[in-house]
Amino acid sequence: MAQPIINSKTKKSLIRIGVVFALIATKLKLILPLLKAAKFLSFLSMLLYLFVYGFTFGWYFAFALVYLLICHEGGHLIAAKQKGLPTSPAFFIPFVGAVISLKEMPKDAVTESYVAFGGPLVGLISILPAIPLYYYTHNEFFGLVIALGCILNLFNLIPLSPLDGGRILSVLPPIFWFIGIMIMLVFLFYQPSFIAFYIIILGITTFIKRIREAYQLTVIKEKIKLYEHTIKQFQFGIFNLYSDRNFNKRFFIPFFEDKKKLELEIHKERYEINYIIRSVRSRINEPDLDWRNYIDEKIEEIRHKRIAPLVKQQETLETYYVSSNRKKWQIFIAYIILASSLALLGFWSYGLIEHVLGK
Repeated sequence: MAQPIINSKTKKSLIRIGVVFALIATKLKLILPLLKAAKFLSFLSMLLYLFVYGFTFGWYFAFALVYLLICHEGGHLIAAKQKGLPTSPAFFIPFVGAVISLKEMPKDAVTESYVAFGGPLVGLISILPAIPLYYYTHNEFFGLVIALGCILNLFNLIPLSPLDGGRILSVLPPIFWFIGIMIMLVFLFYQPSFIAFYIIILGITTFIKRIREAYQLTVIKEKIKLYEHTIKQFQFGIFNLYSDRNFNKRFFIPFFEDKKKLELEIHKERYEINYIIRSVRSRINEPDLDWRNYIDEKIEEIRHKRIAPLVKQQETLETYYVSSNRKKWQIFIAYIILASSLALLGFWSYGLIEHVLGK
């Protein structure tokens, strides 16, 4: 096939840059909210992706990468369907990758782990046929499939959310996410990249959120108590406003100033409740108002719009990461086997990677 006219030095640099972008390719969801479209748009995005990479890095590189991304994302789609989770089609974004979106959140971390595991597992399987084909034909395309496949799927197994590795190990203690952050920082040092930096920021945010679950649960429970107290007041015909307090400080040091931050969170919720109380007080003396029915409607509104979402958040935080020790060990061992298989394959084909990507 015809290749773009690029000198060898430029081609080598472009391919290395392309690999860096491709490393991030399979999981980053930067532009996903803009791509809620039909399957036809998914196909068009794949063609666009193919042509952009084809004219930039060469057609062998483009077809190999698209093949690997289809297999990887297809693995997620298969796993999601097995768990009864609806998904969007895969969308291809040049210099970012291919992404799918779950239309429903997994019910627990074990399900999330299963769906995440499908991508790199099928990714590994997609590499295997290329090994004998390359050594039989010495065709560059099959060499690229092996080289890129090892790099992409192994990179995706770094234990850092939003990468697959972080989602697979989400059922385990968050110390593994901390290890993933350290690995990504090393990667960023040797391969500076805005997208890699963005992944680290997402990973740190997710890690902090995970280790702050106890505090989040406290906040949610206090908010629920506040709304339940308001409902009791309404039932007895009491519509007193909660006292306001000015908070000049808006940032509090995590762990050390949690009590003060909790007070601020509750203050914000009281402000919202005061707005509801004022709206009730403004109508309570209307002569034609069915007072009891109106109060009952307000109480149901509070239960439905305020308390119910908080209860759902509470249940998620309390149960999402809960699983048996046996299941945790199964997931961890499966992760180690998959990562080791890709690492050994990558080590075995190291010379091939240097040969193909170094051209």
